[in-house]
Amino acid sequence: MKLHFLEIKNFRAIQNISLDFTDLLGHPRPINLIVGPNSSGKTSILDAIHVVVKVFENPTKPSLRDGLEYNVQQLVRGRGNIAQITFEYSIEKNEAEAINRVFSSLKLNQNFDFSKGDIPPLNSPAKVIWSFPNFAQSKTQYEFRYEPNNAVQVLGARGRASKTVSSNLQNYEIFDKIGGVCYLDQRRTVRLLKNLNNIEKKNANSDMLSWLNEYYRKDLTWNEAKYGESYWKRVKRLFNKICFPSELIGLESGPDSDTLILKRKGVEYDLLQMSSGEHQILRILVGLAADTAKNSIVLIDEVELHLHPAWQKRLIQVLREDDSNNQYIFTTHSPTVAKMFYDSEIINLGDLEEK
Repeated sequence: MKLHFLEIKNFRAIQNISLDFTDLLGHPRPINLIVGPNSSGKTSILDAIHVVVKVFENPTKPSLRDGLEYNVQQLVRGRGNIAQITFEYSIEKNEAEAINRVFSSLKLNQNFDFSKGDIPPLNSPAKVIWSFPNFAQSKTQYEFRYEPNNAVQVLGARGRASKTVSSNLQNYEIFDKIGGVCYLDQRRTVRLLKNLNNIEKKNANSDMLSWLNEYYRKDLTWNEAKYGESYWKRVKRLFNKICFPSELIGLESGPDSDTLILKRKGVEYDLLQMSSGEHQILRILVGLAADTAKNSIVLIDEVELHLHPAWQKRLIQVLREDDSNNQYIFTTHSPTVAKMFYDSEIINLGDLEEK
């Protein structure tokens, strides 16, 4: 899934804004940077993208970022208003084929008919217009409509895929094919748990060490010929490339704790001795793996947080060279970061110079 165009009205800090994420040929740009001073609405734009996708995956209780609640007080700008988000997007054929498999498993009527010519959002973009709250009597708190009305309704495809996986109708690899939204907000912190055996399921998604523990142990028996590079090897390879000369070595277990082992200039150290920049890079890479960020829209708020300019540049370059077919949308208020992007990739919300 790739975003082409976004229009936001009365949503959080934004009264009315229209944003174009396409190049001169009308294709979605793979790399985008939203630049603006504090309070210019950068985070609200990412929230809008995230909300409009997540509510279709779980209409009653969408999985939003920490600190953002699914209610009128937090989502709607101004009392008595209705928030509206217009989300124009497209997908590619392999994603459409995977969505067809999910829909077929759930015995849903709609699907992509490849015998036809122009099928939005396959060969041309489709548009969803989402409004919140819904004052009419309805099963959902929001209203929506697709344009054109014959577009296959795919925004909740990952939510439906979850149902097929939990029912053993599809394998987990279906998420490698179907895109979604991966949101790495400003709270990219690490919870240092002493005993991984006591992690509750509801906390696993936000705990970096628990994910790395799982990836490390799976790597021991990973079938690389069948599934490609393991999650552990990918995180390790990208971390070492960005954070050189620091190296991620492995995971060490003790009688009541687990920790990461790293090395820098021949000296080993553990998770508690990592720098804030190393934590940030690791949190980003683990977040991409945990959300199965492939064929997806990846949102990274304030990409420069806790990172030296050299590491900012390496991170951006690594994601540029990524082979996961993602569309990246970064935000920043740093003039230094803005210089790392082409002018055609930048959406400017205001002057960064101090007055």
